Amino acid sequence: MIPVRFGIVSTAKIARDWVIPAMQAVPECEVVAITSRDEARAASVAAEFGISKHYGSLEQMLEDTEVEAVYIPTPNSSHVAEAIAAARAGRHVLCEKPIALTAAEAQKLVEVQRETGVQMSEAFMVRYHPRWLAAREIVRSGRLGRVTQIHATYSVLNDNPHDIRFNPELGGGALGDVGVYPITAARFLFEDEPFAATATFQKLDPAGVDVAVSGMLEFPNDRSLLFSGALLQAWAHWVMVIGTDGWMEIPVAVWPSAERESVIRLRRRVDLDDTDVEVLTFAPANQYEHEVREFARSVRGLIPQPWPIDNAVAGMRVLDAIRKSAATHSRVAVEKP
Repeated sequence: MIPVRFGIVSTAKIARDWVIPAMQAVPECEVVAITSRDEARAASVAAEFGISKHYGSLEQMLEDTEVEAVYIPTPNSSHVAEAIAAARAGRHVLCEKPIALTAAEAQKLVEVQRETGVQMSEAFMVRYHPRWLAAREIVRSGRLGRVTQIHATYSVLNDNPHDIRFNPELGGGALGDVGVYPITAARFLFEDEPFAATATFQKLDPAGVDVAVSGMLEFPNDRSLLFSGALLQAWAHWVMVIGTDGWMEIPVAVWPSAERESVIRLRRRVDLDDTDVEVLTFAPANQYEHEVREFARSVRGLIPQPWPIDNAVAGMRVLDAIRKSAATHSRVAVEKP
């Protein structure tokens, strides 16, 4: 296929460390431009990665007819406005999570996508990893029996108080940064949406962001997710999927090394001593390469969009309910479409 030509909206660390290298590693993508409010910074990163053009604003880059699609890794508070601007300029949009601050904001993207016809997707790289896809097939197969519970966590130790994740005006907080991954895991593996949330936040300052979140989501057919996420704890990211006939563990669930094998551990129902373990091993995989390749293929019409914008809106409805639950100390229904 003809590579999709991308413009990168910002010189953010995730773009430099992961997404630009991923796009340059797969034949389906080509990075042709990058922009930053600091044009000198854009020039520096462009030189570092051999990107031919740089700009001092998104508006300037959208005037470049060579750019077919944009990748947006800016602060959460900017996502919707930038995605709308790109879509209305006829550019396809791959935008980092969370794609908006509220479901109402995200719904604007659905309307713009219908208006413009561009491809638009939320960039959850984990959903493209071969191990996550295999885990979903295990659940589908019935090997674990009827899956009733998922336990999942993702915590990081972020010791930079000036990081944007601690800035409420930029959409920071543990829920949007790390708590979304356990939630995404449950929605991905259950292949369903929760109908109620009960959650609590930990804050260092009443006016500040949530530095930790924990709670439960209730899914149809008596299934549930117990989850947590934190910005100031030891690094931990794992998913446990528990069924009537066994359970599955996905260690290092969010950031498996792209250079080492990863595993899924399966245990039978009566393994009381944790000795009857089957280990499934997966070859090293760069989940960002899988993500950008599939997005580019959907832009070219070779495959349907794996994660259309409607899915991102459904995810935002869950986050809305969690925030309301934490604020009111109550069980909150997830808004229906």
